[in-house]
Amino acid sequence: MDDTGAILAGYEDRAWRAAAQAQREGGTNFVAGRRQGPYVWNLDGSHRVLDATCSGGVHTLGHRNPTILAAMRDALDRGLDGGLWMLPNAETLGLQDALAAASPAALCRSVITLSASQAADLALSFAFRLTGRHGIVAFRQGYHGNTGFSAMATGGESEGIRAHYNLPDGASRFFDTYGDLASIEALVDGTTAAVILEPMDYETFTPAPPGYLAGIAALCRARGARLIIDETRTGIGRTGPFWMCAKDGFVPDMIVCGKGLSGGLYPVAALVTTREIHEACINTHAYAYTSSLGGNELASAVGRAVLGIVTAPGWQERVAAIAARFEARFTALRQRHQSVFGVGSVQGGIATIGVVDRPTSQRLARRLFDLGVLVHSVSVAGPPMVKFMPVLTAGPSVADEISDALDQAASEIGAVTP
Repeated sequence: MDDTGAILAGYEDRAWRAAAQAQREGGTNFVAGRRQGPYVWNLDGSHRVLDATCSGGVHTLGHRNPTILAAMRDALDRGLDGGLWMLPNAETLGLQDALAAASPAALCRSVITLSASQAADLALSFAFRLTGRHGIVAFRQGYHGNTGFSAMATGGESEGIRAHYNLPDGASRFFDTYGDLASIEALVDGTTAAVILEPMDYETFTPAPPGYLAGIAALCRARGARLIIDETRTGIGRTGPFWMCAKDGFVPDMIVCGKGLSGGLYPVAALVTTREIHEACINTHAYAYTSSLGGNELASAVGRAVLGIVTAPGWQERVAAIAARFEARFTALRQRHQSVFGVGSVQGGIATIGVVDRPTSQRLARRLFDLGVLVHSVSVAGPPMVKFMPVLTAGPSVADEISDALDQAASEIGAVTP
């Protein structure tokens, strides 16, 4: 079946109805066909878009990255497969060692999972065991997954499913202002097992202010809670450094990662933690974490190939060059289209531009699609923003392509300032 209309109808009838309806309501009717590097084509190849969503960072290294493809094919050619979960294998151990080498010295242990949601779920389970408590503190507009405890830690109405599934909610407390340490201090008490948050505001992509995450770490230590940093979108070199939170000069108890670790080719995620936490939680129970496919040989071979790229000399400079181009081009756009654009933020390969109001941001996103740019999203809470997560292996040209499309779209929507 290769007909776009039939596929959308099938999704509405027997798959993910909201995805098909979003396409129809937005007037895009886009079903992905071929994809390569930074680009995705529709089924018949008549419309190509620059992928500036990357599925939230899954395709940071591009679609069908040749180095990662070669690693996966090599693993298959060597006779490896989905793995025998009850038997040790060298590939998984190699990925764990590579994650340790890329992380702060204290974070030298990891558990490999199939998804970041599972890793977040496991991290919270670790916190429950370590503290003897069950309270969770999280940012209301954050996102940590749709399974188990990760769903309980996701509080937003648009993507959170706690109320929909009548999940237990007595353990979860949410703060509403990202960057305000006092709002977290008011929630962390003797019942709190963990604070979990991303190193940026998920809704606006605004990075954590200096000292904020380190302040939360100190608060958790003082009150006996554990700090979990969710780097599912920001980690694995997305912002330049391997971990975005590293710039704050502190070490959390646990880091959750995924998406980009997969290279866009095979599901793999991880929980990275200290030797002491790993020993207390994994090695004091024979079945503390088991997964038939989590950490299998193919996943681990792909993950190691990804790490080889983002830890190689020059990666941080590559991301910095992309960020500098975004900064320069977005500054010029704000000056040229003062009636349309406002202040956003650029953090490595994560960029936003402010928009005068939410309806205009929606119009811009739709017009950008017509012009060949698929945006990550527009913010639904907080200041109106159009958000971009482009493929980083394409280099600074992705910032030019996005900016050129923004310039044209804004020219059609609002008057150009002389």
